[in-house]
Amino acid sequence: MFRIDVDNINGKTESLYVFGDESILTELETHNVLINYSCRQGHCGSCILKLVEGDVLHQECLVPLSKGEILACQSKPTTDIKITIKD
Repeated sequence: MFRIDVDNINGKTESLYVFGDESILTELETHNVLINYSCRQGHCGSCILKLVEGDVLHQECLVPLSKGEILACQSKPTTDIKITIKD
């Protein structure tokens, strides 16, 4: 089981506990944390998050990402992680 700390939700951090079997986007939705998304296939870039701490398994995508950025729809946690929702 992994912990996902999500910063910047109404100015606070929320901790979620997940098994890591699903994408971060799906895990966030399951815990009623809503972020922007569109295609769920790594094509649009709507669900870009900043990975502050920890490691994820990130599938290939068509969106160019900067250092520390991940797509929620293409990432699964492999350790406890801390993410920030981009403004």
